[in-house]
Amino acid sequence: AGGAWTAALTDMTDWCTIESDPGVFTELVEQMGVKGVQFEEVYSLDSGSMQALGEVHGLIFLFKWQQDLAQQDDRPTASGYEDHLFFAKQVITNACATQAILSVLLNSEKVELGEELSNFKGFTKEFDSETKGLAISNSDLVRTAHNSFAPPDPFMSDNKRVATKDDDLYHFIAYVPVAGKLYELDGLKPGPVLLGELPQGADWLEAVAPAIQARIERYSQSEIRFNLMAITASRADELRKQIASLAEGDAALAERRQQLAVEEQKLARWKAENVRRKHNYLPFLINLLKVLAEKQQLVPLIDAAKERQKQRAAAGGGAK
Repeated sequence: AGGAWTAALTDMTDWCTIESDPGVFTELVEQMGVKGVQFEEVYSLDSGSMQALGEVHGLIFLFKWQQDLAQQDDRPTASGYEDHLFFAKQVITNACATQAILSVLLNSEKVELGEELSNFKGFTKEFDSETKGLAISNSDLVRTAHNSFAPPDPFMSDNKRVATKDDDLYHFIAYVPVAGKLYELDGLKPGPVLLGELPQGADWLEAVAPAIQARIERYSQSEIRFNLMAITASRADELRKQIASLAEGDAALAERRQQLAVEEQKLARWKAENVRRKHNYLPFLINLLKVLAEKQQLVPLIDAAKERQKQRAAAGGGAK
């Protein structure tokens, strides 16, 4: 299983774990050359919330991976899908988020993949699922984009820690509509799971909601660590198209411009947050400590912090 939270990258042949965040994933696919998509967190499975997402290419779902639940899942995997569905086995650790994202992108006819990812899709078309997984692991394009979100860590160890049974492990899977069928794509399974047929004109988001809800209900009521994201058409691009089609004086024009401004502010905030994620703040902190020490301010600040800590501890103890 892959991870949801951030860890250090030890070598460019390794894959770091990356944060589950719509801004991270949106920039990740942009670095692969994909255009016109973005990620949005989904907080409810009700029809209204799903419809508000606009055009959805697929969903990725993060959950706590538990071996016992995985072993109890005896649903059969599909066969005869190779001519219309991209499915890859996960053969590397820490890459489940990126693999789930690729499972959506490479199965959508409406996504502009860009030249390199389009070539990758064509090159791997006849591969079996295991070889497709190996192709992903050996893709410089995909690995470089994925590892660009590894934060600098000057204290990282050369010894790779192996997860134990006491660690919390998290895993991403994808849900996609392809060729009139609804699939669950999990790289840890031997093949895709066919969730059902999609009648002509059916809303696949309504069809997939019960499957996601059923997976959540397999956990105890105290388990809340789930995350669902939709890969959607770019809202900013859609709003620009609408604005271009409206005449000056149209009552809807001002509203669309305001919506676009809000969307552009969100995208700018995502980019700023990603810069902070990747930045190494250690040199700044070291120099700050040096300056404070030179000005004889460091020790008094440390003493004051210790005193505040004692006061908080005393106040907490007296409240018991």
